[in-house]
Amino acid sequence: MEYHFNTLIIGGGPSGSSCGITLLKHGHDCCIVERSTFPRVKLCAGLFTHKSQECLKSILGPNVYTEVMRKSLMSQESVFSLYKGMQPLVSCNLQKEDNQPTSLRYTDCRISLVNRPVLDDLLVKNFVSLGGILLDNDAVKDIDFAKKTAILASGRTITYEHLVAADGANSITERALAAYDKTFVKKDKSALCIEINVDKDDVDVTGVNIYFDIVKGSYAWAFAKGEKVCIGLVKLPWQENTDVQHTMLDFCSRLGVRNMEKYPLRGAMLPFGNIMPRPVWNDNVFFVGDAAGLVEPLTGEGIYYALQSGQYAGESIVNGGTDSYIDKVAYLHGLIKKGRYYQSLLEMKLPSRFFFRHAPRNGRFISYFYLTQIEHATLDPFWKIIWKYKRKK
Repeated sequence: MEYHFNTLIIGGGPSGSSCGITLLKHGHDCCIVERSTFPRVKLCAGLFTHKSQECLKSILGPNVYTEVMRKSLMSQESVFSLYKGMQPLVSCNLQKEDNQPTSLRYTDCRISLVNRPVLDDLLVKNFVSLGGILLDNDAVKDIDFAKKTAILASGRTITYEHLVAADGANSITERALAAYDKTFVKKDKSALCIEINVDKDDVDVTGVNIYFDIVKGSYAWAFAKGEKVCIGLVKLPWQENTDVQHTMLDFCSRLGVRNMEKYPLRGAMLPFGNIMPRPVWNDNVFFVGDAAGLVEPLTGEGIYYALQSGQYAGESIVNGGTDSYIDKVAYLHGLIKKGRYYQSLLEMKLPSRFFFRHAPRNGRFISYFYLTQIEHATLDPFWKIIWKYKRKK
């Protein structure tokens, strides 16, 4: 069976769905091919920042957005804490920060955490409700870039005018294109994420917690999410001597996780700051989300970058083409490069010692940094962040 669409989107996660929804709202026909069925298992701590919420609202519209958030939001946490190993370093209460009589105020100073399988399912259902075609439980096996044709595992053939690669860190589109065009530059090697979701009765964790020095040069986390606690860690690509399974099991033991046999470890590759240098090819192939390396390395945030890059790709297909997409996505690259800079400082002895020494006495500044640089986003250099903070005190 043969199909033809203006745009073929490979991958039905947030980046693929946001691109498809944007295209449909502009009157462009499109199809999403997804190898899984929804709702699908997805490793993700679920951080859903204010900038993610604003982006999703612009994609869906306020009414649909409100319903999606109602169904997918698991919890909103006011307290986040940093640890050096298992020793408390600093704890920040964002709600208290909001209540202080200063100009450091935001509408909602809580950390929103969503259920990724539910969120992904709701987004792709919205895509279908708008008239989009979803071919799930199928996979792209081969792509002929010259003929603009994709062959699926089911034997179906799809021809297209535009191709959007929303197929994750291990993108089949990226591999196929690198084999077809030797000048195409792929992403560097991705990081490895290990994660489990534990029943809250099996571990004593509250709030949002980040643990440094569990993994060298990286971090681990434990996020309270309603009836669950998400526990995970990241091994960066150059940490080849790290036994992640042993490290994860040891971390869970130190957290006091009970009934560990109920929670098999799951792993996934994530491009932490591993930006694809040019996330387009020719005039009709666009890489978005994880496939383009759009994951912020300081926090591991990926949902915002997936949503925003998907929307950018859809708008560029409608109005501007690949050059327009490159211009739009440059902002996301800037945010990720800034995050990579901060993350790299934590790998250096002197900056990390300075941070660990001064963090306990500067919880208010850490709260300000989180609210302005992570929940919201700017490209301000560090000196300017400090200058703005001191002006607002």
